[in-house]
Amino acid sequence: MEEEQEQKKISLPEAIIMIMITGLADLFELVATFVEAVPVVGQILLFMKWFVAIFSWLAIQFWLIMKGIRGMWFLSGSLLDAVANFLAFDIPFGKTVSIILTIYLANHPKVTKVAQVATGKITSAVKTEVAGGK
Repeated sequence: MEEEQEQKKISLPEAIIMIMITGLADLFELVATFVEAVPVVGQILLFMKWFVAIFSWLAIQFWLIMKGIRGMWFLSGSLLDAVANFLAFDIPFGKTVSIILTIYLANHPKVTKVAQVATGKITSAVKTEVAGGK
């Protein structure tokens, strides 16, 4: 049990704070999207939505870097969310799901190794297919 506690890079209070930051940012984005049609308030919230998203993303990325965790999982999830928002297809609470996945992978290194191996095999299979090899 002690060994499992020592391996956790992100403690429960830190995880709760990280999830609250991304959850509130996602909630603000969702509210801003629905209030967008209101003449003045909607445009102000729509303008503020991008700043809230950028500052929450920067805060979480900085936090992950300071903890010594590669923020690649959170980065990929938040980029997927940003591309979806750009294409006018909103994924509700995409950043929150990304940070939960990042916290899980940071606290379970065995699962992370399996995911990296699986991702590497998929990437090498795609490269081989593109190159025309077997």
